[in-house]
Amino acid sequence: MGKERWALLSFFINFTLSLLKLLGAKVTGSLSLTAEALHSLSDSFASLLAYLSIKFSEKKNERFPYGLYKLENLGAILIGIFLVLAGVEIAKRSFERRVEVGNLKVGILIITVSLLASLTLSFLERRAGKRLNSPTLVADSYHTLSDALGSLLVLISFLFNSFGHNYDGFFALGVSFLILHTAFKLLKEQVGVILDISADEEVINNIRRIILSYPEVVEIKSLLVRSAGGKYFLDAVLVLNSQSFERGHRLVDEMEKRLLEEVENLNMAIIHYEPIKRPFKIGVMVEEGRKIAKSFEEAKEVLIHQRGKRPKLLPLKGKEEGVAKTLAKLNLDLVIVREYPNSPKAKYILHQNSVFLWKTEEENPYKALSEVCSLLKDRG
Repeated sequence: MGKERWALLSFFINFTLSLLKLLGAKVTGSLSLTAEALHSLSDSFASLLAYLSIKFSEKKNERFPYGLYKLENLGAILIGIFLVLAGVEIAKRSFERRVEVGNLKVGILIITVSLLASLTLSFLERRAGKRLNSPTLVADSYHTLSDALGSLLVLISFLFNSFGHNYDGFFALGVSFLILHTAFKLLKEQVGVILDISADEEVINNIRRIILSYPEVVEIKSLLVRSAGGKYFLDAVLVLNSQSFERGHRLVDEMEKRLLEEVENLNMAIIHYEPIKRPFKIGVMVEEGRKIAKSFEEAKEVLIHQRGKRPKLLPLKGKEEGVAKTLAKLNLDLVIVREYPNSPKAKYILHQNSVFLWKTEEENPYKALSEVCSLLKDRG
């Protein structure tokens, strides 16, 4: 059963119980039962509020692109206020004058049924609220629990009255303090959410673990995860070891998709990235005799040039596809060749990894490098 149906069920049960208690208060003349009936009416109103806040909390439009998730938290705050009022009311009633109670058997029957119904509803609604990650349902379950405690107070009062004693005030005062404690704890949590409180450390650590599992991630410059209405919203800035915007965007898209799939209740993930600053990396395909290779298959080595570092030669093996994979793994930005590869697969590998091919007629690799660096304004 969904959140809306749970809230609606809570409303109908609490409203029915409040009517039953009002009937019992009229029959018995009990002041404590009258107060408890009013308390149940506040529960009914709170449950109705919970239903309305849940119903409209996930509506999105142009003016509210993130949805109305905080309506649930606002609903929980109002329920917290009702709890405060109920607690104060019970405390006030505990100091009022004694009232003679009649028809105790009827009163005990009504209040026992109410107590069992409230306890059952509170337990089931709280469990559903945690399962569905709904702060409003959890808050409403605590309000229903306060109603059960109020019913317990009235039941004890009736039992003492049946033996000729009246200690309602002492029990009422204790229950009111318990209700107020629950209310203030609830208000503290929900106000934090309204003020965009951060998600739990466990959630943030899980997100950080997933992001850092990508070897291209050099640094997490910023990681903000806020909680609203039982949902999480992520905004991060990363430094990636990628000079290609195409490759960087593809990686970020993959990362966002994975986070939304693996992090429970993550509603939105926005990741910005900055490429790590490094000198332009150029490779030259060379063959035996240190000349620029006539073709991919004839290339035996690649001469790598990067500003601030000594040139180095690395071996190349395999056919055109294997050579293309090696060049991609070296994170080269540009490769100087005399002829493009014939293999479509090799071309695709280089394209996917944003390795640009520069065709030249020059045979001397150092002259070709000088020519390219000059045209690139010495970016190499």
